[in-house]
Amino acid sequence: MVPERFRGTRNSSGSQSNLSMSSQHAEASNPTSRTVKGTLSVWIAGVLGVVVIGSVDYFSGTELRVYPFYYAPISLVAWYIGRSGAVTVATLSAVSWLGSNLLAGLQYSSAVIWVANTLVQGSSFAIVGLLIATLRAALMREQGLSRTDPLTSLLNGRAFYEEGGRLLALCRRQGRPITMAYIDLDNFKTVNDEQGHQAGDDLLCRVAALLRASIRPSDISARLGGDEFAILLPDVGAHDAAVMLERLRSLLADTLGANQPPVSGSIGGVTFVTAPDSVEEMVHQADSRMYVAKTTGKNRVQLEIAGHGGIRIEGRGSVEEGVAQNTPRAG
Repeated sequence: MVPERFRGTRNSSGSQSNLSMSSQHAEASNPTSRTVKGTLSVWIAGVLGVVVIGSVDYFSGTELRVYPFYYAPISLVAWYIGRSGAVTVATLSAVSWLGSNLLAGLQYSSAVIWVANTLVQGSSFAIVGLLIATLRAALMREQGLSRTDPLTSLLNGRAFYEEGGRLLALCRRQGRPITMAYIDLDNFKTVNDEQGHQAGDDLLCRVAALLRASIRPSDISARLGGDEFAILLPDVGAHDAAVMLERLRSLLADTLGANQPPVSGSIGGVTFVTAPDSVEEMVHQADSRMYVAKTTGKNRVQLEIAGHGGIRIEGRGSVEEGVAQNTPRAG
């Protein structure tokens, strides 16, 4: 079952909340939208570079060799665009080299020599460009692996703290609330012990898929280690957080409850009306609430509003009712 994606809908007065901050984060974290202008700029710089070098090649005559400068725009486009860009600019460079030398009056004994030299020069351009593009792709793969959990493909702890820091700064700047949730799977160790680590790994991947399907593009989720997961919900107050986390708890129990032994999730959350100073502080507080959920029966949600003393939102199947009747709205 694919759950309906959670969408924050209320602020402290119960009106429609301004999700501009979340939209900005979604755009900022979207590689496509972030790099469209940059990609166009790289193409323009690469083509202009070829044109300028070709002009210099022509005006410098046939004795001065400037063709090594073609490797600069080829390398630029290969690094930022990739193999297709490398081949395209290498081809343009070969044509520019041919045209500038023809117009400058360079002479060879036959047309075959022109063709051969152009092919050799173009191949040299293309090989260097492809090598640079391949190096860039390998570096990007390594960088991606260093930021993601290899089993679930969620963010790892390091990336979660980095991305969380950016979200915190954005929430603080715009005066928006933020909610942190810490999730620990119930009975997971028993599954590993009785059914083996492969069964445990499959279960963790299912949980990761549920998390991805349950949050908005502007939210972030991560596996912090073992059977512990975290989600960060910008621009989400206590009421909406309670609804979302109870929905997630119920989804985990329904989806994983068929396991023997049945697996569920104990969820601890903290809503910060004012964004705190660090992600570490949020994780610490949410982890402590998760421990309470774990020790008071498991398969439940414990949500606290930071800075409101002993206010707690506890739930196991009736969080929405509890929030509406017993607690003030925050965020």
